[in-house]
Amino acid sequence: MKKNPKQAAAVIALAAIAVLIIAFVISAFTADSGESGNRFMALLLCMIAVPLLAWIMLFCIGRMQNKHTIAELFPEQEEHSDEDPGNL
Repeated sequence: MKKNPKQAAAVIALAAIAVLIIAFVISAFTADSGESGNRFMALLLCMIAVPLLAWIMLFCIGRMQNKHTIAELFPEQEEHSDEDPGNL
C-alpha cells in the first residue's frame, strides 16, 4: 500500500500525540512535586504544537502541489485561471 505524504504526516502526528499522552500519564505518577508543573506545561505545549505543525505541513504540501487540501482556510473559493482573462 503506497502512502502519500499527507497520510504519512497524519500517521506520524497521531503517533506523536499518542506518545505524548502516554508520557503525560507516566509523568503524572512519577514527577516530584517541584517539577510536575514544568512537565505538565511542556507536555501540554507539545500536545498543542504537534497538530498545529501537522496542519502547517499539510497546508504547505498542498500549496507546493497546487491542490486544494482539507487544510485550506477557505476551500470553497476557486482560483482564477490565467488562461481566461474574462474571469478577472
